[in-house]
Amino acid sequence: MMEKKKVEIQAKTVKEVLRHIDEGRFAIPKLQREFVWDGKRAAKLFDSIHQRIPIGLIMIWATPKSQRLYLRQKYHVLPPFSAKNTKVWFLIDGQQRISVLYRVREGNKVRNAQGKDVDFSRVVFSLKDEADEEQIRYRKSLAGRYESLCEVLHPHWKHRLNHLGQKRLFRVKKCRDRLLRYPMHFMFVHSKLSDIREAFLRINTQGMKVTTSDAIFGRAEALNLRDFRHEVRQQINEGFGQVPEMPILFSMAAVQGGTEARGQALRKVIHDLEKSAKDDLKLRKKLARDWTRLGVCFGKAVVYLRENFCVLTREFLYTDYMIAMLALFFYWNGKGPGSNQKKQIRHWFWATAVGSRYSGVNFNRCLPDDLTFFKRLAQNPSSKFPYKAQIEKIDVKRANFSSRAGITSAFYCLLLRHQPVSIMDDALNKIPLDRYAVRAYRKDRHHIFPKALLNRSDVPANQTNSICNVCLLTAEENQQIGSHRPRSYFREVKDSGKYFRKKMAHHLIPIGDESGIWSRDIRKGFKQFLRNRSEIICEKFEAEAGIKLFRRDF
Repeated sequence: MMEKKKVEIQAKTVKEVLRHIDEGRFAIPKLQREFVWDGKRAAKLFDSIHQRIPIGLIMIWATPKSQRLYLRQKYHVLPPFSAKNTKVWFLIDGQQRISVLYRVREGNKVRNAQGKDVDFSRVVFSLKDEADEEQIRYRKSLAGRYESLCEVLHPHWKHRLNHLGQKRLFRVKKCRDRLLRYPMHFMFVHSKLSDIREAFLRINTQGMKVTTSDAIFGRAEALNLRDFRHEVRQQINEGFGQVPEMPILFSMAAVQGGTEARGQALRKVIHDLEKSAKDDLKLRKKLARDWTRLGVCFGKAVVYLRENFCVLTREFLYTDYMIAMLALFFYWNGKGPGSNQKKQIRHWFWATAVGSRYSGVNFNRCLPDDLTFFKRLAQNPSSKFPYKAQIEKIDVKRANFSSRAGITSAFYCLLLRHQPVSIMDDALNKIPLDRYAVRAYRKDRHHIFPKALLNRSDVPANQTNSICNVCLLTAEENQQIGSHRPRSYFREVKDSGKYFRKKMAHHLIPIGDESGIWSRDIRKGFKQFLRNRSEIICEKFEAEAGIKLFRRDF
């Protein structure tokens, strides 16, 4: 508990706070999380200030600048701390709010910890009274209607907004004055680091949720974990997506002897490393080297997954721990995989993805088992992946096309591996795979028996949305097909060109007389189709894996 004499409360206007930011007084300690707010939350903060609603206390750890070793070096939301200041104002609680004040005034874009770009120029002030009384919101600026706050708060605002006219300019002035004169309350604490660290965790568990990774980062500032996390993400192509913190922490612990992924076990490994490294510069340098090399291996793992299994983005994986596991293999192997190693990785990938081996109760069993396997595979390239077929074939039919289940994610990788082609034209035109790596096109998924058709035939939604009723087409072809019966549009494709069989093979679609697609009875035909296509999908899964994945019963 902090003593009262070590706490000092001060009020500072927003104008003063912005000046302190420009002077480089504020600093982000290593225990702090990264910037996590989005644009709407930033607008809410400014609207609260405008309405004179309390926005909470800002907690500052005021220390001599000799304590700069606790600074977060790779943090780009606030200006860096200036050595001209005699004291460092570490933001223990309130860094999101202080960061938003600065960024809204600047009006630029920042990528938050979730990998989403926040465009602060879209925090706007309404030049007319709003019915819902929210005068500040997050949207595009509109000339004469919504003006960006970066213009309102600009030092030369009068000149820049002179075109608005006297009446609206007066409204802008009132807004500007209300914002800049708003009093913010700061609590300056003068205490030891252990007290500050505990205060951070207690404060944040009552506000925005602190995750297990936040708690680990907050208690291990000597290890520079956040800097390493940043380096890992830098190794991965931006379009792939951002790997979460826990799989990264799991891999960091694993290279130092950790065997579990549970939060409690990770905390213990990192805590022990922090304790040992705190006064051991040699150990800190070794950890930095190890983890930097591991970061490079994350990049290699992502490239390997893309090139060998068509994992175009992390959305094609049901769990990020598969990336971490493969990165660990590259770390231990020290070079590219040999022939048998590639074969075993193939067995592991499809068995793990199709069987969701890292889900539920298997999480704490399969991850340690796979750590042991990959370490052994790196040491002995002739090792074999131990796996016994245990997936039910019925699970293929039951899998929903829009879920994040392992079997669904693996299904889309399977379709990409067979190279989707256009079906309604006369040629055999491949659909570029990179199209499915672009967010705008990721929903180009076609129901072979159209949803509207099945709805009219009273087919249950869980069957309609089975992965067995889905293939990858372009949105244009999907619209062209509309709600036509399969026997109708497939007949058109069959009669119009010579590539019908090849096209259907690319999409894993059965075409025989008993396939179900030619049936006049929609319900009966769809039932036949699901059975036949699920058999094809199971066969192709096992062909890709090179091992038996499914039990023989259906």
